[in-house]
Amino acid sequence: MKGLIEEYACGYSMLRESIEGLAEEELRFKPSLDKWSIHQILIHIADSELVSTQRLKKVLAEDSRY
Repeated sequence: MKGLIEEYACGYSMLRESIEGLAEEELRFKPSLDKWSIHQILIHIADSELVSTQRLKKVLAEDSRY
């Protein structure tokens, strides 16, 4: 479990490093109409994190005796 938590904790740094130095134009570029830009993907990841955090809080708060 500790290894999973450590790996999860690295996610933010990995994302920051992967987009470091990209221009706004590169972040917002869409390879085609039906594909997402890097910017849109980052927003999706951030939104997913918020939802996942709430789910995790709920699971941890539930009585685990059952």
